[in-house]
Amino acid sequence: MLRVLILVRYAMIFLLIVASLSCRTRSRRYIIPQKKFVSVLVDIHLADGIAMQNMRFSDSFVLDSASLYQSVFDKHHVTRSMFDSTLRYYTARPDDFQKIYNILTARLKHKEDALKAAQDTTGKKDVIR
Repeated sequence: MLRVLILVRYAMIFLLIVASLSCRTRSRRYIIPQKKFVSVLVDIHLADGIAMQNMRFSDSFVLDSASLYQSVFDKHHVTRSMFDSTLRYYTARPDDFQKIYNILTARLKHKEDALKAAQDTTGKKDVIR
C-alpha cells in the first residue's frame, strides 16, 4: 500500500510539472514579436480611422472597424487569439506597452506627415481635417 501511495505522489508531482510547463510554453507561443505587434497595431488604428471616415461619409454602406480587423490579421499572418494573447501580455507589462505605443504614435505621425506632404504637392486638402 505504501508503494502505491508513493507512486501516486510521484505521478501527481510529475503531472503538475508537465502541466505548468505546458501552460507556460503555450501562452508564450501566442505572443506576437514586438516589431510585428507594432505593425499590427498601426494597421488596426488605420482600420479604425477608415471605419470612422466611412461612417462620416456614407449612410448606405456600413463599415465598422471590427470587420476590417480580420483583414489586418490576415495581412500580418496572425490570428485573433494571438492578438488577444499578446494584448493581455503587454497589458500586464505597462512599461513595455508604453514603449510600443510610443513607437506606434511615431509611425502614425510619420504616415500622417507623408500624407499631408503628398496632399500639398497635389493640392488635395479635403482628406485630413
